[in-house]
Amino acid sequence: MKKSILLSFAASGLLVFTSCDSRQKLSEEVQGIWAGAPEQLTSTGAARATMVRALEFTPTGDAGEGNVTLTAYITVENTMPANDSIVTPMTITAAGTATITGLYQAKDDDDMLINLDDSSLSVTVDPEGVQLNYDILSGDSGSQLSTLRPAAVILASQQIEHAARNVFFNLSEIEDIKVNNNIMECEIGHHDLTFRRQETTRQ
Repeated sequence: MKKSILLSFAASGLLVFTSCDSRQKLSEEVQGIWAGAPEQLTSTGAARATMVRALEFTPTGDAGEGNVTLTAYITVENTMPANDSIVTPMTITAAGTATITGLYQAKDDDDMLINLDDSSLSVTVDPEGVQLNYDILSGDSGSQLSTLRPAAVILASQQIEHAARNVFFNLSEIEDIKVNNNIMECEIGHHDLTFRRQETTRQ
């Protein structure tokens, strides 16, 4: 009887150790910065929107946990039809960067729980990077572009922040993580994604 109990405790201890070891292995495998491929976004209010994700994992312990920083480089494109103020259709293109931080915890050898701090969300849009393009230029195009630019910047900022919130605030887990050298495949929000490890420059 004693022998059976000892064997049971030994097996339980081995299982716990193996589980911790597999979680820590995953944490170490994902350490670093990863960049994804362009993704199409919907429900942004823009005529067209794309995003490129970047993930940064920094292990902080030996049980598969650490800090995570998620960045989304988002581009939106809007089309304004001709009206009393605009004699020809105009395309507005803007790009912004959204960043959020939080914690991760490896759940097993290929799944990771993500706990993001919503209050850390930061969205920036460069006003000078907002492009307003008429299909047909006229003599008044320059002055009209200057007049419309502030409103275009506000619209793009709202759309980029809305897109970032949709992407980040619904993210609680990264699943089916597979790391092969500098390539990471995973599933985020029921989408299969591929990331490439980025080289970091040491000071």
